[in-house]
Amino acid sequence: MGKHDSSQTRVVPVFDQLYKLDEMRPSWLRELLSLPIGGNPICLASNCDFTIQEKGWGKHERKLDPPVALLSWLVRHPRPPLSGELSNNPVKAQKRNELIAGSEKATLEALALLQNNPTGEKWHLFEGQTQPDVFIQTPDLIIVIEGKRTELKPTTSTKWMQGRHQMLRHIDCAWEIAGRRKIVGFFIVEGNGIDGEVPQSWMEYAEQTTGRSAVASSLPHRGPEEQCGIVSCFAGVTTWQRVCTTFNIEWATLPDSTEE
Repeated sequence: MGKHDSSQTRVVPVFDQLYKLDEMRPSWLRELLSLPIGGNPICLASNCDFTIQEKGWGKHERKLDPPVALLSWLVRHPRPPLSGELSNNPVKAQKRNELIAGSEKATLEALALLQNNPTGEKWHLFEGQTQPDVFIQTPDLIIVIEGKRTELKPTTSTKWMQGRHQMLRHIDCAWEIAGRRKIVGFFIVEGNGIDGEVPQSWMEYAEQTTGRSAVASSLPHRGPEEQCGIVSCFAGVTTWQRVCTTFNIEWATLPDSTEE
């Protein structure tokens, strides 16, 4: 966040302008998906339908629920939080403490709540919703994008999971609602120099995102086939400069800070 908040100074102004291209340049989504590098090649059918059914960025970011399989895995493999308290609610904290201590009663209760939770209990939930900076859904696609500006690296953990890589988390949650749709996920970051080249550090992070260690720590609830499927959806990283150049968006029109 702060005055150089990427959502307000990059995501919203860029994607508001891209969305205006929808009628004049209907191929803009296909072109956008061709920009990321450093990930997996994204092959789209020639008749892929790019009609936007749902979109979300800025104040309208789409929240994606965590997979129930992951919530179950976290109950069955409890651990203390990486930071902060078990909960600021003493009742929730006690329940979680019992679970972490290995209470069979607490484990069975938590697993039962995942199937039937009429009172809206939350003590048994160890991952919340994820919010990609950009969410776009068409009849054939779900696109999840994480936009960065001043951030030097991606987020690779949550409160309860060390090694839960941000982009794999987005794709993992989108996987639950995709149906027959193809998922594409990638980063857009601040580029180097006049040409807006992808910084070498981000190329390395892109490579790490699909590495064995990141996949194992991010997707412990998925079998090998689903892990491979989710990884294949990661297209890599591009830069705001390349997006603006591709779509003739004047760089000078982007606000430098939220104070402008």
